[in-house]
Amino acid sequence: MANPAIPRLVKDSGRSVAEKDQAAGHLLQRLPSFAAAATLAMLLAMTLATAISIRTINQSQSNLRFEELVDSVALEVDAEFKKSLSELAAIRGFLEASGDVNPTQFRTFATALERENWSVHALGYIKKVNDSETADFNRMMSLQLNEDFSLESRGYRPFYLPVAFTYPETLGILNPGEDLINHPRYTPLMNQAELEGKIVASPPVPSASNPHDQAVVLVFTPIFSQPDELLGSSELRGFGTGVYRVADFLAGPVERAGLGDIDFRVVDIGENEDPQEVFPIPNGATDKEWVLGTSHVVELNLAGRNWYLQFSQPEGYGITRLESQLWMIVLAAGLVITGLATVSMYSLISGRQSVQSDLTLMTTRMNILLDSALESIVLVGDDDRIVWANQSYANAFGFDHPDSIIGTEWETTRSGTGVKFGNRRSFMRRLSEINDNQELSVTSEDVQIIAPEPRTLSMTSAPATGGTSEYMGRLWVFRDVTQERTVDKSKSEFVSMVSHELRTPLTSLTGFIELVLDGAGGEVDPGIGRLLGKAHSNGLRLSRLVADLLDISSLEAGNLGLELSEVSIQGLLTELTESMASQFDEKELDLKVKIPGKMRAIWADRERCAQIFSNLLTNAVRYTQQGGSVTVTGKVVRDQIEITVRDTGEGIKPEHQARIFDKFVRISNNGKRPPGSTGLGLAITKTLAETQGGSIRLESEYGKGSAFTVALPIAERPD
Repeated sequence: MANPAIPRLVKDSGRSVAEKDQAAGHLLQRLPSFAAAATLAMLLAMTLATAISIRTINQSQSNLRFEELVDSVALEVDAEFKKSLSELAAIRGFLEASGDVNPTQFRTFATALERENWSVHALGYIKKVNDSETADFNRMMSLQLNEDFSLESRGYRPFYLPVAFTYPETLGILNPGEDLINHPRYTPLMNQAELEGKIVASPPVPSASNPHDQAVVLVFTPIFSQPDELLGSSELRGFGTGVYRVADFLAGPVERAGLGDIDFRVVDIGENEDPQEVFPIPNGATDKEWVLGTSHVVELNLAGRNWYLQFSQPEGYGITRLESQLWMIVLAAGLVITGLATVSMYSLISGRQSVQSDLTLMTTRMNILLDSALESIVLVGDDDRIVWANQSYANAFGFDHPDSIIGTEWETTRSGTGVKFGNRRSFMRRLSEINDNQELSVTSEDVQIIAPEPRTLSMTSAPATGGTSEYMGRLWVFRDVTQERTVDKSKSEFVSMVSHELRTPLTSLTGFIELVLDGAGGEVDPGIGRLLGKAHSNGLRLSRLVADLLDISSLEAGNLGLELSEVSIQGLLTELTESMASQFDEKELDLKVKIPGKMRAIWADRERCAQIFSNLLTNAVRYTQQGGSVTVTGKVVRDQIEITVRDTGEGIKPEHQARIFDKFVRISNNGKRPPGSTGLGLAITKTLAETQGGSIRLESEYGKGSAFTVALPIAERPD
């Protein structure tokens, strides 16, 4: 008997399979919709993520630009600190080098500092007065103050620390005659300065002129007597002090950086002291709400005082309007693209492939550009391993491919392979010196290669630093200047050859003209004599030009032989001034030579030194008006002797001073060029001074005169 359940099961099974097939068909039909929906969701998410990323990048870029601004301002303020303290260092040197100083001498020196880019508000001298010296000090202060003065004390004191001089007046901060021996604020600072032998700054104090507008800092430097020859010790003579206005430190850097719309302030942080706001509210209490908004803090040090520069970053700093709205533009464009992408997946894919292709092409072009650069470039990391190099570097130093040296130690690969240097030991030692100094930058130094082919490379190197100024490595660039050096050498040889060829006929020409003028050929008509005189003068001028060209050529070629010996600067200048006396008398110039009689000799070539000072004295005569004066002074500065030739002539305009030592430069004031000048004298003078281990510098104020100072080494013979 058949089982009735079997057909039913089969029927049920059939229906189940059909239903499953139908369900699968519906699923397949909806799959494109699911895919489109998934694509739409994915692209929407990507668009939103891109817009958010752009906003994040904008903020990061804003932070980075603001950090760069803060670092720049901090460096400039720190530089302003160091520059401003130079006056105090000068006062210290003046007081230690001098004996007893009177008010007139102090004010004269301070006035001279004021003319040299004065940055201090006031200078002063706190003199250590022993008990036996009080009477003399009282008389000096009475004359200075135009009233009776007396140092007062409770009980006996071995010495006092009164304010002896100030320039200009600093009433309210440092009062002339005020005894600071037991001052609650300044005495500990002076004790610290004496103990440590260095400059010490005080906490900010109110300004005497306007306590609500300025905060000032007092800086003390100890003044010691010259060491005793027997005991070898020195004694405290007092303290030099400077009054500095905080706002003056900031004025220049703030103006150059354009901080007008940025909130910032300076806070003084002393040991065991509460933070004190110095700028913009002098002597104000720290605003804690402002501190919460501070985004950048830079620590500075002023003579032992710790200062914080606190900056509040504005919203969207450094971001242009287009950059700030870019995320909205990207979002709108992304929505449009998303709608188009759901209609045509192929267009989106092809578009993405096109973008990827463009990026690949751009990367390839960039690599080709760097590898085809004529300069040989290599970047060395802070671990002294090569990070990157271009193909030109590999070719120049004998490597097959730059990839073969990336990651290798710089010390083992910097000599190259198959490359021979003209002076390998000196070159390698120079590379080590540069590499060991993480702050040194080298603009241009020649490197000689003799094999596999002679070449001259110009080497440039600079430290690579990160955004926070940390050392990250060093970049080296080598440029082939073989052709340039060959051209320079050929030019010098040509000038030298032409000059040599011109010297003999010129000498003969001027000699024969002199013979004719002296009557060797018979009496000369006065009119013809005047013409011959002009010809003779121009011949001598041309001879001087030829001589100068020969000197320049010899100096550039390194062929100038020097005969170094001990040279008495007094004797040399005496001979020169006597030989040039007629030139000074002709223009009625007052010549003064103030060289100390016991000044030590210099180690130099006597003939070339005579050429140096002859050029300077000739220039002084040429550019000084009738009835002016020329003064020659000398002094010892460390291991050199400095000779200064100062005139009261026209002076040199600031825009011309940078070019004054260049070849063939003749400065014309008021459209008039100096007569008889070749434009080579100062160039030769500078090169001669440097060749003998010295230097030359110019100080000039237009309309008031010029001063040329030559420094040459003292005669201590080298080993």
